[in-house]
Amino acid sequence: MMPKKIYTKEMIDYLKEITPGRFNEEVTEMFNQKFNMHLTENKIKSLRSNYKIRSGISASLRGVKANQGKRIFSDEQDRFIRKNVKGKSNKDLAELINQTFGLQMTTAQIKGWKANHAVGSGLTGYFSKGHVPINKGTIGMFNVGGNKTSFKKGQPARNHKLVGSERIDRDGYVIVKVQDDGPWHKRWRPKHKVEWEKLHGKIPKGYVLIFLDGNKQNITMENLKLVTQAQNLQLNRKQWRSEVPEATIAGVNMTQIQAKVTKYKKSLHQFPLV
Repeated sequence: MMPKKIYTKEMIDYLKEITPGRFNEEVTEMFNQKFNMHLTENKIKSLRSNYKIRSGISASLRGVKANQGKRIFSDEQDRFIRKNVKGKSNKDLAELINQTFGLQMTTAQIKGWKANHAVGSGLTGYFSKGHVPINKGTIGMFNVGGNKTSFKKGQPARNHKLVGSERIDRDGYVIVKVQDDGPWHKRWRPKHKVEWEKLHGKIPKGYVLIFLDGNKQNITMENLKLVTQAQNLQLNRKQWRSEVPEATIAGVNMTQIQAKVTKYKKSLHQFPLV
């Protein structure tokens, strides 16, 4: 019988934080990225049910989501939209997102995303009493040439970041821009993974990189160690991490010993001594 997974308080607290207003697919992706795991959507759904964690999204919207494709925004972009959506029309919000992240989202895409994620701007669509139209007194006048500050086709956004640029994400990891094309998560990657793969190749499936001193911004080969997901989970459960690299290495060694002991005990059940 397979041992039941035990989730830490940090994991459950994070799940409670990210679930409201998000669909299960997005929650699953964020949770796996945060803890370097590969849980399925059904597992996350079951975990949410066990801890009575609700998204607050109506059944009708979940039905709409079932017919939609994959997510179109990264976690950072999602947070940016939610922070800046109030008081903005779909057109204004689309322009802000495109200028900030160098995207080409349409008003219709923004409108659909807001509907799918139950995100509202607070606008009613009606002008308030006494409102003065911005084009009052300009009837018959046309801005044929466009504004001086208007973006032209092919022109990069004002805040365009060059390949090699770095920033700190919400979870404290250093991320680096590795290319100009493709979706956000392809253009920006965790720097510690990029540096590791330069020397050791792609990280194998089922393995994760950890920081031996717990400092996510201390990106040196001496401070990085490749461990299995099972070892990483044990380090969290047993609290075998430390700010002292040698102590964390000792914790990793303990997970290896524990794994061998568990394997030996299983072998005794399969092939009992005569």
